[in-house]
Amino acid sequence: MEEKIVITCDSALDLSLDLIKEYNIRVLPMIVKMDGEELLDMEEASPDDILSYHDRTDDLATTSAPSMQQAFQFFTRLVHMGYTIIHFAMSGGMSRSYENAQAAAEQFRKVTVIDSKTASVAGGLLVLRAAEMLRGGSSAEEIIAKSRQIVKKLQEPFLIDEMEFLYKGGRASMLSAFMAGLFNIKPSLYVDNSEGTLKAGKKYRGKFENSAKTFIQESLKGIRAEKKHLMIGHTGLSNGFLEDCRTEIQNLTSFEHIHIIRAGCTITSHLGKNALILAWINEN
Repeated sequence: MEEKIVITCDSALDLSLDLIKEYNIRVLPMIVKMDGEELLDMEEASPDDILSYHDRTDDLATTSAPSMQQAFQFFTRLVHMGYTIIHFAMSGGMSRSYENAQAAAEQFRKVTVIDSKTASVAGGLLVLRAAEMLRGGSSAEEIIAKSRQIVKKLQEPFLIDEMEFLYKGGRASMLSAFMAGLFNIKPSLYVDNSEGTLKAGKKYRGKFENSAKTFIQESLKGIRAEKKHLMIGHTGLSNGFLEDCRTEIQNLTSFEHIHIIRAGCTITSHLGKNALILAWINEN
């Protein structure tokens, strides 16, 4: 009897709804907290809600991992449908999502949880590659082994327009936020996928549009990457600006598919509006 396999992930790993539907990916929602309520990401709260809440209250919405009980209930439904589950979680270095999902998975025989060691569109890219392997006929063991290899090769630099959310969230000092605003500095971040944590990168100066072009050029210079997919993630940038980014990347690289993905509530609540994110898989 052929094994029924389903690819699942938590909602901090960003993919478009079209890709989620196309590959029948099941999503465990993160928890969004604002206005004294706990809401389900993607189902009851959107990234625009996060930004609107800040505009209205001058306060930050927060996000948290699904509890072990929520993960257990999520897995239970799929196991009862006869599925073997391969679940991808936001980095254990950034969230309890992996820890809680792993604790829930221990109650089942056919649930494997993989720590993506990242978040946002790099995690989404990892999930997409697993879904492609499944469609191509790979076994659960093959998908798990290959996915764990890919985790080590994921690259995900971020460019931040404004530091207000980082400061209010306790991830930047008042002085660094003030200096960034005063001197029009656009900081970058990157994911250290050995630790699964965010690190400070290079600082760019000037208009965001100009900084973004330089950021793209420097991020992609000389890369040796799998050529199938590159992700452009964002937290509310305009369509025209994003198409300019896509064109710049096409001029520099030969990726088959360049996806533009709106980042979800988790990344938006941390970085604020107008963050730009790139993600790809290195060859080595």
